[in-house]
Amino acid sequence: MDEIVTAALAAALAAVLVAGIVLIAWRRATARTERWFELALGELDAHMGAISRHLERALERAEGVRGRKELDLALTLDLEELLRRLAAEARARIGADAAAVRVRGAGDDIASASVGADGGERLLEAALAAPQSPPFRALSLAWSYAPGEGAEGAFRSGLVVPLVEDGIETGALVAYGRQAGAFHQDHAQALETLAADVAPGLANARRFAEAERRAVTDALTGVRNRRGYDEELAREVARARRTDRPLALLLLDLDDFSEINKRFDYPGGDQVLREFAEQLRQAARATDIVCRRGGEEFAIILPETAGDEAQVVDARLRRMVALTDFSHVGRLEFSSGLVQWRPDESPESLDARAAACVSEAKRGGKQRLVLDLP
Repeated sequence: MDEIVTAALAAALAAVLVAGIVLIAWRRATARTERWFELALGELDAHMGAISRHLERALERAEGVRGRKELDLALTLDLEELLRRLAAEARARIGADAAAVRVRGAGDDIASASVGADGGERLLEAALAAPQSPPFRALSLAWSYAPGEGAEGAFRSGLVVPLVEDGIETGALVAYGRQAGAFHQDHAQALETLAADVAPGLANARRFAEAERRAVTDALTGVRNRRGYDEELAREVARARRTDRPLALLLLDLDDFSEINKRFDYPGGDQVLREFAEQLRQAARATDIVCRRGGEEFAIILPETAGDEAQVVDARLRRMVALTDFSHVGRLEFSSGLVQWRPDESPESLDARAAACVSEAKRGGKQRLVLDLP
């Protein structure tokens, strides 16, 4: 935008200079004829009109650039990307040291992003806690700290505005400053305007995220479906390849499940599947990914996990299942296969090795774990 206006002003000044020189020359020649002077005035008027048009077009282009920048903030349907852009824009708009945003995401999960501070997902968890700071003693419009408590570089000012969509508060936008009293009323108005501008984009991105979540969620059990499993496994394999970190995959197959369907019909079998999926969720760690691979087959993807650690998850699940009284059937048993990703191995190969382990467990008497580890 600045380059456009600068170019326009340069063109205008050049035109004025040329017109001025012409006017002076013609003014000196007034004795020759009065008509020449009138022509010079007309020429100057034309130049001034051209200057005015140039400046109008430059301002229109500048406004267009600003408008496109603001519009770009809501042009993405990727909720995470939109939150990153929003946090960056909030920080830049009021000159804050850091900014963060936290909103209700798809499925009522929490989505957040931050710039200028580590641990952005924790920036808005508590109203009284400033990020990256020791416990503080007082709170008004700023945080104050006791001397000698390592508060150098801590945030001392915060400015929070709500994010409101259709009259409902769905999150908050916050700016942080390391100077006391860093923010004033004009900063608050700027954030309020930004929050209002981005509200429709947030609503659209959330709807899109919700649609994507439903597309990869098993309607019966609430865990990821086969599509979600394939996508997550491919993503984690790519990450393991990129970071050279371990990755484990645990596949599980309920033993004699066809007998459950025969005895209690499909509604009874469905209830057992729902209860087993809940056991999987409870046994899995926060970073693990629980999926329904198909039918009575389930999977747990274990990022950043070697085979020996993954065996602990299988053992924990077996203890939990053994102590659970499932609907209709009482006790439930399952066979499982555990594999660890090999360098340069494809997601399909990893899945096939785990499935082969499950098949071996079935052939070997069921209710057992078969390993394929380095």
